[in-house]
Amino acid sequence: MERYQISGRQFFFIIFAAVVSLIIFSLPTQLIPEVKQDLWLSMVIGVLIDIYVAYILYWLGRKYAGQSLVQYSRTVLGPIGKVFGLIFVLFFFLVILSTMWLFCKFLSTALLPKAPAMLFSITMTLVVSWAAYLGLESIARMTQIISVIILIASLLLILFSIQELRLDYLLPQLENGVAPAIKAAKYPASWFGICIVMGMLMPHLINPKQALKLKVSAVLLGALVMTVTFLCSLALLGPYLASRIDFPIYYFSRTLRVTFFERIDVLMLLIYISGAFITFSALYFAASEGAAQLFGSRSHRGWVLGSSIIVVAVPLLPASNNASFAALYFDKLFPLLGLLIEGGFTTLIFAVALIRHYVERGK
Repeated sequence: MERYQISGRQFFFIIFAAVVSLIIFSLPTQLIPEVKQDLWLSMVIGVLIDIYVAYILYWLGRKYAGQSLVQYSRTVLGPIGKVFGLIFVLFFFLVILSTMWLFCKFLSTALLPKAPAMLFSITMTLVVSWAAYLGLESIARMTQIISVIILIASLLLILFSIQELRLDYLLPQLENGVAPAIKAAKYPASWFGICIVMGMLMPHLINPKQALKLKVSAVLLGALVMTVTFLCSLALLGPYLASRIDFPIYYFSRTLRVTFFERIDVLMLLIYISGAFITFSALYFAASEGAAQLFGSRSHRGWVLGSSIIVVAVPLLPASNNASFAALYFDKLFPLLGLLIEGGFTTLIFAVALIRHYVERGK
């Protein structure tokens, strides 16, 4: 298979863009109704869980240098590791389908309600699949530009909201204790955990020794920016209004007005759409390369083209138009499935690899 190389800066920005775009519209709808102004604690716990998973992937990536998550699953676990590799690949595709559904829902309800959702899935899938087809280096080069724009736009959004905030909306803190925030931490932890894509990108990193530091820094920056944005939306809309509307961050941006900039919600659209492009591209590449490694294909490109048909058809799936199933899936099923695969399976592989490591040293 082709070998791609990315710099530490490119790796950092891919992870940062993934964190921001994955949680900006998925997480507030889940987290704000549960814990309101205490969401910061859930975010902190979610970050700590992600750092734990990042260390595992870093240790495995260094121990089995040059191998991806899919490849060293087989190396560590033997034939059963191929099943784990298949689960990781299917999980990447599941995340692509889930986020594509959220992307289409947002654009079709908040931006262009009269446009068919298929229009959004077709256009996004075309550009994303083309980027993934060209390879990781092309994605990484675009990420360097787009992620800086995302960061600047996010900071401007926070800055423009300062004069409108009512900080009393963020009080009292921990009104119901820490238990609700700990329980709700499954939401940010499951979305942050998507960054197990690190296990697929690390073999392509020019200096793999930097992987852990870069991964943790990117997640910390992304989580900090998004936590402050969530708190600003609560301090402007109020916790009860923010917990009762879809896409509260978008409506938060629509309420802001600045003398020289009337449509601040354009910044939010810029953050979401450009970030979604980077995230889809990186996940698409990781899933396709993992499938190619799993089944012995010479290139990931055939898997990109084949899976595009399924991704485009997301708005046509029966579950896409079932609101009760969507609520059950994103509130219950996805967090549990995400934590099981991102944390549970990686921990199992790490434990077996650690045992084998000490047995080999003993011999």
